[in-house]
Amino acid sequence: MACTAAQGQRAPDPSLDMGTAFDCFDVKANTEIPSLAPEQRQNREMLVDVMRRHGFKNYDKEWWHYTLEKEPFPSTIFDFPIEPRETSNDKK
Repeated sequence: MACTAAQGQRAPDPSLDMGTAFDCFDVKANTEIPSLAPEQRQNREMLVDVMRRHGFKNYDKEWWHYTLEKEPFPSTIFDFPIEPRETSNDKK
C-alpha cells in the first residue's frame, strides 16, 4: 500500500489523519504542503504547535520528525528497548 494513499487505504493506523503514513518519504510528507485537506493541515499544525511549546523543532521535510532544541546530551546516543504499554483491550 502506498504511504500517500488516503488514510483508510493505507496500512491500519488508528492515529489522526496527517495526510501520509508515518515514515513516508514522499514530498507529500513535508510538514507544510498546499495539497493537504483542511483536517490534515489542522492535525499537522496542532502537532507542530504542541511540540514547539515543549522545546522541539520540526524537520520540515517530515511532519513526524522533531529534534529537542536544547538537547542536554548532544553527544550521547541512547539505545534502550521500548516496551508496549498495556491497554484496556489487553486486560479483556
